[in-house]
Amino acid sequence: MEKKYQLKRNIQKIIRLNEQENEYIKKKIDASPFNNFQNFARTLLIQGEIKTTDYSELFNLNKQVAAIGNNVNQVVRLANQFDEISKEDILDLQNQIQEVKKNRKGIHNGLHETS
Repeated sequence: MEKKYQLKRNIQKIIRLNEQENEYIKKKIDASPFNNFQNFARTLLIQGEIKTTDYSELFNLNKQVAAIGNNVNQVVRLANQFDEISKEDILDLQNQIQEVKKNRKGIHNGLHETS
């Protein structure tokens, strides 16, 4: 009776590449300790790491800066129109600037976190 060879890895995945991608991968394989695409790809897929960056805080900061810029423009228009600026407007502007500075310090470390 004929004995059938049983593959350890019997699930096949297919990818499609253009010529430039294929050449790039061939060069990467040649520079690696792996002797073929299958070993290279399997090891990279299993042990590889995908890094992502969360920019939501940066977008929030951008909105805040835009809002402050809008407020500054309003204060400048009022100052030009009435030749004066109220102390309340100045304090409001200073408070908003301080808030942005606090947020910016907290965001700096968050932008470099990866998962």
